[in-house]
Amino acid sequence: MNRTLLVILITVFVAQTTVAADFATGVLEATFKLFHRDSTATCFFVRREAPDTSLYLVTAAHALEHTKGDTAIVVLRRPKNDGSFERHDHTIPIRRDGKSLWVRHDKQDVAVLRLPDPPPVAVAALPTSVIADEARLKAAEVHICSPLFVLTYPQRFEANGAGFPVARQGIFASPLLLPVQTHPTFLADFTTFAGDSGGPVFVAGAEGQPLLVGIVLAQFRHDERVTSEYEERTIHHPLGLGTILHGQYVRDTLEAAAEQNTPTSK
Repeated sequence: MNRTLLVILITVFVAQTTVAADFATGVLEATFKLFHRDSTATCFFVRREAPDTSLYLVTAAHALEHTKGDTAIVVLRRPKNDGSFERHDHTIPIRRDGKSLWVRHDKQDVAVLRLPDPPPVAVAALPTSVIADEARLKAAEVHICSPLFVLTYPQRFEANGAGFPVARQGIFASPLLLPVQTHPTFLADFTTFAGDSGGPVFVAGAEGQPLLVGIVLAQFRHDERVTSEYEERTIHHPLGLGTILHGQYVRDTLEAAAEQNTPTSK
């Protein structure tokens, strides 16, 4: 191979790898495990533009609805002086007097919870500018078979003792039909498990930034019923597909949560 061409190819590969690491790390730092004794899910933090200084937690609505009691736990990660991290389980309120503190979209399975107090560990949060609305989705020119990435906690699994999420890669498994009001979800080709719900689904955006195209909602499987003379049982076959809710609904629910927590003038 021509030496000049080889150098060019290596340079392009390194550049793409650097961009990928940057956009993925941004989402990684904002993604956390959300769990309770009876359930587990994935969440991520978002901040709106100034003057709003609140920290908002985003996840699938059913993850909070299935959590019993008034609190849940977010697994935060505290940086140490040697560059490593230690796990910090932080309890957050999700109900008060039996009433939900989160805001749920009126039609879709997404919820946003405004944290009343700053967490004890500094956390990164995604700006709303990286969450895809319909215009940003069109501009990204993603299509069926385009690559996408997810960060989640499949079956409560953590990447390490500090509680980092697990990264996986898939593709858009169905056409991105618009408008999102008519087609609120699409399919992604990756094996989905309990615990993935609420996880961010993203692609490489402009200038090394992520573009969050949606959140994980559900998995698909084929249930096979086996009957013999002495036994009846059901075998669950995962189809390796997940339902993804468009990012536009994350933006809409975030704005509804912010409006609910904005004092009204008298």
